[in-house]
Amino acid sequence: MKTLKYIFAAAALGLTVTACEEMELEPKGLLYENVLLSSDNGVKKYLALVYQDCPIEDFNYGQSGDMRGYATVNAGGWHSGNQWQAQKSSAASAAMEAVGRGTSYGDSWGYWPYDRIRDINNMIEQLPNYKDNYKESEYNALMAEAHFLRAYYYFGIVKRYGGVPLVDRVLDPKAPVEELQLPRNTEYESWKFIYEDLKFAMENGSTDVKNVTRANRYAAAALMSRAMLYAGSIAKYSSYITTTGPAVDAGLMIMDPVHAQEFFQYAYDACKFLQDAGFKLHDGADKEKAYTEVFISDLAGVEDIFVKQYGPNTVTPSGTSLFHCWDTMVLPIGTGLASNVGAALQPTWELMGLYEMPAITDENGNPVRFDRVEDIWDTDEMEPRCRANFYFPGMTESVSGEVLDIQAGYYKSYPGTAADGTEEVQASTNDYTNAYRVRAAQPSSVDTDGMKINGKYGLCEGTGDEGYTRTGAFIRKYVNYNGAAADRVLFGSTQSWKVFRYGEVLCNWAEAAYELGLITNNDNLKKEAFEHVNELRRRAGATEHQMVDAPADLGMEVYGFEIDENLQYIRDERARELCYENHRLFDLRRWRVADVMFMDGKFAHTLLPYYVVSENKYIYLNEVEREGRKVTFEKRWYYEQMPGGELSKNPNVIRNDGY
Repeated sequence: MKTLKYIFAAAALGLTVTACEEMELEPKGLLYENVLLSSDNGVKKYLALVYQDCPIEDFNYGQSGDMRGYATVNAGGWHSGNQWQAQKSSAASAAMEAVGRGTSYGDSWGYWPYDRIRDINNMIEQLPNYKDNYKESEYNALMAEAHFLRAYYYFGIVKRYGGVPLVDRVLDPKAPVEELQLPRNTEYESWKFIYEDLKFAMENGSTDVKNVTRANRYAAAALMSRAMLYAGSIAKYSSYITTTGPAVDAGLMIMDPVHAQEFFQYAYDACKFLQDAGFKLHDGADKEKAYTEVFISDLAGVEDIFVKQYGPNTVTPSGTSLFHCWDTMVLPIGTGLASNVGAALQPTWELMGLYEMPAITDENGNPVRFDRVEDIWDTDEMEPRCRANFYFPGMTESVSGEVLDIQAGYYKSYPGTAADGTEEVQASTNDYTNAYRVRAAQPSSVDTDGMKINGKYGLCEGTGDEGYTRTGAFIRKYVNYNGAAADRVLFGSTQSWKVFRYGEVLCNWAEAAYELGLITNNDNLKKEAFEHVNELRRRAGATEHQMVDAPADLGMEVYGFEIDENLQYIRDERARELCYENHRLFDLRRWRVADVMFMDGKFAHTLLPYYVVSENKYIYLNEVEREGRKVTFEKRWYYEQMPGGELSKNPNVIRNDGY
């Protein structure tokens, strides 16, 4: 009899599980650790499941469900896209990116990926046994890859729970249970652990800038810029949520503001590291075209830093190729457009209104009259990045060739102000709209006189909350303009998810620089922040923005702490650049503004076009979104509750305060 430590592995799938067993015979069809860790191809198989389960907020990301926010297989995952709660927020500072089905955020993550962390720790411990099989640079790169992945997993849980148990070794499952019941480390220690792992990965990772599907030193730097920016914000702003209790007292929730400068500096330095490595924005003379290319084209080593691939060559642990549903989730139902579901996520005015575009109301509050419905976007007044992110009325969708006929209805006449037709009640319905407005239940409707009521793609009051527009536009970002119409079905989309790109790095850099400038009273750092902002705006085709020398405070009266107008502009630019990339909810959480922004619930608003019959003109109105859903956020949700199962198994895991 002999003791064998082995790794179960289906070679084609890379499915790995560690175990210790006493066995008479060698099991057949298994790959042993000495095979998996002795070559780069073996390591790829070993890490396949680790990469697959990595907490990347991508196309299949949702708040709840069996995947705990990360749909890594082609199960019922389209519902994750449908609910995509990281995109559903709303309030005065343009938190609302899209409306879908969910309307609030609860403590339902239940995310606790210590099985994958164990796999990574095992690799870190065992790979030195096979060091002679590699060149020194290759060995260092593999160790760096493992540290990056461990940091990514810890980032996924620390940003949700605060301090967590830091397990940096393989625990013996046969050890006394008391030795396995590790306590939570402080939140500061947890962020520093992530920093140390990423620092190691930056120093030792691969320098192959073109390999963006495996972690290298540049992916580590990008995660460093994101994670440390998050940590800096937590340190600076979290005390304002005034939570108290055992977890706070133990340092498991809320960090001392003295740590903010340290973390912002880490983020700043990581961004400079990436600039020095030669990353830059993808640009071109046609700004709209260049921006759409960022999300569909292969830009490895240019703007792309780390990418998650989809398509027939990606294999999940369940043995299926990995696809997603983005195109059919955001395009309307129609020939060559969405074949299933359709328009489950739609942009809101709170986001669209952040971009440069023609005014829709005049100085007296009256709706601006347009000769054509296309005049809202077919003009130099709208920045190209805005056109690249949204499909507006009258635009042509390139794959189908369809002109997106979007009209919400018509007004027989419109003698009032914009406020008359947009009173903030459900679906903006009131005596004024009842007197003048005509809508239809189905698309492409006409009245008894043959007058067109609405467009082929909406607004339709009798079709539920999917398929057609409810907000006056559709999401264009990430739609695959190189794909085939036949692929616009559930699990038919294959475009990659850009996990880290240089556009985000510039957003991180601008914010970190300005925050450091505030902390150190360094005006040069503040000015530098707007150099990075304007680099983004030049690529976007937008007007450059100058820093205000004596900025007004916009935050104290609203939130109870200062947010000057320059910092708010930097945050708004982040919303413009990173919309639909699943940053917004976590940004609002780390800034500690969501509970006030959503106080008593907030409605989403529209950019709905109407034809005014008496004038032969078009107007656009910011109505309350037709379903009238409100978004809420409770103060306790800045920290999710520790998973109930872990609390019951481990008495040393203190629950978060507020639950």
